[in-house]
Amino acid sequence: MIIGKYGDVFMVDFSRKLKNKQKEIETNPIAIYESLDRQTEKVGPLRRSQKRVLNDWYEHRLSDKDIILKLNTGAGKTLVGLLMLESRRRLRKEDNYGIEVFLCNDSNLIGQTIKQAKLFGIEPTQINNSNEIPDEVINGEKILVTSVQKVFNGKSIFQRADSPEVDTMVIDDAHASAEIIKQSSTLTIEKSIDTQLYTDIFNLVSEGIRQQGEGRFEDLTNYNEKSGTDQPFLPVPYWTWIDKSDAITKLISQRAESSSNIKFVWPLIRDMLPLCNCIVSSKSIEVTPIKYPIDFYTTFTNAHQRIFMSATTASDSVLVNDLDINKKAVEHPLFDPEEKWSGEKMVILPSVISDNLNRSYIVQFFGSTLSSKFGITVITPGYYRTHDWEKYGSIIGNPDSLTPKLSEFSRGTFNQPLVLVNRYDGIDLPDNQTRILIIDSLPNSSSLYDKYIDSMIPGGSETILRKAQKIEQGMGRSVRADTDYSVILLIGSDLIKFVRNPKNQKYFSAQTLQQIQLGIDISKDAHNETLSSNENVEDLDSAKKALSELIFQSLGRNSNWKEYYQEQMGMIDYSPNSNDSLPMIVAKSQIIKKATDRLSDLKKLENTIQSFVDEYVTTDEEAGWYFQLLAHIMYFRSLKTSAKKFQTVAYRRNMHLLLPQNVNLVKKIDSKIATKRIENIINQIRSYQTFENFFNVVEDISNNLSFGTRREIFELNMDELGKILGFGTDRPDEYYKKGPDNLWAVKDNLYFVIEDKSEVQESRKKIHKTETSQMNNSIAWFQDNYANSQFQALLVIPTLYTDEAGGFNADVKIMRKGSLRKLSRNIIAFAKEFEHLDFNSLSTSQVLEFINNNQLQVDTFVNNYSEKSK
Repeated sequence: MIIGKYGDVFMVDFSRKLKNKQKEIETNPIAIYESLDRQTEKVGPLRRSQKRVLNDWYEHRLSDKDIILKLNTGAGKTLVGLLMLESRRRLRKEDNYGIEVFLCNDSNLIGQTIKQAKLFGIEPTQINNSNEIPDEVINGEKILVTSVQKVFNGKSIFQRADSPEVDTMVIDDAHASAEIIKQSSTLTIEKSIDTQLYTDIFNLVSEGIRQQGEGRFEDLTNYNEKSGTDQPFLPVPYWTWIDKSDAITKLISQRAESSSNIKFVWPLIRDMLPLCNCIVSSKSIEVTPIKYPIDFYTTFTNAHQRIFMSATTASDSVLVNDLDINKKAVEHPLFDPEEKWSGEKMVILPSVISDNLNRSYIVQFFGSTLSSKFGITVITPGYYRTHDWEKYGSIIGNPDSLTPKLSEFSRGTFNQPLVLVNRYDGIDLPDNQTRILIIDSLPNSSSLYDKYIDSMIPGGSETILRKAQKIEQGMGRSVRADTDYSVILLIGSDLIKFVRNPKNQKYFSAQTLQQIQLGIDISKDAHNETLSSNENVEDLDSAKKALSELIFQSLGRNSNWKEYYQEQMGMIDYSPNSNDSLPMIVAKSQIIKKATDRLSDLKKLENTIQSFVDEYVTTDEEAGWYFQLLAHIMYFRSLKTSAKKFQTVAYRRNMHLLLPQNVNLVKKIDSKIATKRIENIINQIRSYQTFENFFNVVEDISNNLSFGTRREIFELNMDELGKILGFGTDRPDEYYKKGPDNLWAVKDNLYFVIEDKSEVQESRKKIHKTETSQMNNSIAWFQDNYANSQFQALLVIPTLYTDEAGGFNADVKIMRKGSLRKLSRNIIAFAKEFEHLDFNSLSTSQVLEFINNNQLQVDTFVNNYSEKSK
């Protein structure tokens, strides 16, 4: 009789019967899996793809510092990561390398991962109730499962002097985790939480902010949270930030420990405040390091092996910048060369089928759809895109409603569509939980700093790459396994324009691009079928029928559709392709490292940036961004004259950037416009190359010329509209930080001075005093810079009535909702006149006729599209 480990009594001691008592510890992950006490009624043998990557890793990659593991969604990456850690745990028992850690990007996933591991016979553990790493992990007996947030914060228990080394760290969903890690390095001072600190810092930097946009500064200080619009924001000029950094450091340090928002970030950035960017909004102040302090996390940087799990659709080059991983890991990911696409996605572009199936119609139709058989899910870029969905009956996934709605979906209860706001990853809705997924409009950034970058360099290669990646992540929410299927509708003219642009398409993975191309093709086929069956191109019923039939072929499991999809997806080369963006991102990473190295040679940095711009940058806007970075570093290193020189260079390349101090850079629009107007229109239309491209732009303008549109989008579209109408255009408030939002030269020596208040609620009764003051300031700016010129002031706002405390100093006409609608209809009709014309053979008489037919003449423009204020 023997006594077991837990006091059990055994009559037979099988250890005496073993012939090989010196049994070796099994370290091969495939053999480990076979030996585990699995719950076989719930889990089966390893899949072929899992075996291939595990074998490749064990035989060839054990000594690699960084590994990117790429497997399709639903292919079992979590199990592969756990087996790798179990193998390393057994290997390191003899060498005492350190602990094995599996990181989830959501604390809620820790329990799920541990539960899943136990099904396979693996017994991991988590941080104990005393917020300590358990002894059985330190002693090499168990794997630790914890969250990204637990490791990556300024007070991490992994950064204590007595913390154990990390042998291997597996990071689940590396791209989502990278965003969390970046956020952990961003200091956010919420006005509603740290009110006094926000106010003190705002007062210190307010003059510098004002210089970067007087009108926007007024919008920021007078922002009404109930308006439902995105909060306005402005950058703090780096010279203001650096000059005030000592005082700001003292303010934050005094309050750091008493604020949960600050204390976990402050240790990361307190010694590098001048090498940060600061963005101020009406609700918060964000401080973001130029270089994320990954080096602070020594347990991460010194880990013997770091395994980053990534979907096959993701572009991993951004991880070089975000997490400072080795570029070889991106060039040589760990993957199964025989693994193909995962699941079935029927992508449809309704607006390609028919102009009638625009975003407004799709929102109205699907937003009010009641489905009892499956879920309909929508992903929008922000709350500003949810108002019409909510109006038609959809549930908006805000913090209060999201969890209950997800629970309903998981139970099979499907009523109203669910709208997710900027949730392109982290929420999985497989099988019947989502059979119709709608991606509504182009993704936006979430942090103030990323929004700032997007507004400064919207066409930057990395900006495009990250948007493409978000679209791919969003498309993956509804298909989570090989047998899953879903219809994916892409709506919103900005999104359609993005996915159809060949320049942007190269940033999608091979399988996502193929799915989008299939979507474009079948949408065109449906369009052609609609035309052949009905001579009336604008017939909504025919368009609806074509869309419904397409959707039914997927949801009804049409055998021909399934065969066609498999045939087309099978034609893709699934081997990892050469990553065009990788050399650029690696070079950018080196620039950031040199810029933030306080001992770097500034002349070498200047040469490095110039070489980078010459080799990789294709637009002046992006080039300007890097020269502004150089100016920031010059100012930090006390070379203020050089800083001003490079800031001027940067601004001349990109007038969205910081306006240099004490420099008047206003470029006047040519006042002689009348004789050039028709020629301008023809040249502008030709620049779009095809009618399809031209009409997409005009449709985008039409959709965005409405109240509720974000200010910067509205202003940009007004500028584009002015160009299409043949006018000379400028955006003084954006470019010179003073003056009107839009300025149009419409006739010889006649200008339209335009102030846009697109974010004002339509229910507003009065024009506020601050808004009349802005209009008056814009008129004064115009008179200073365009002396002896005639003008008509136009204020875009939903009401005619001025506040008793305010008033205009000149004749100001109001463009209300009806005026914008009329203008939108007429510009659409104007664009359609060109549908069957050769852009290279446009005549002045034709264009003039189209202008007159659609009420776009200069002499009647004000009367047609505005009203007198009251």
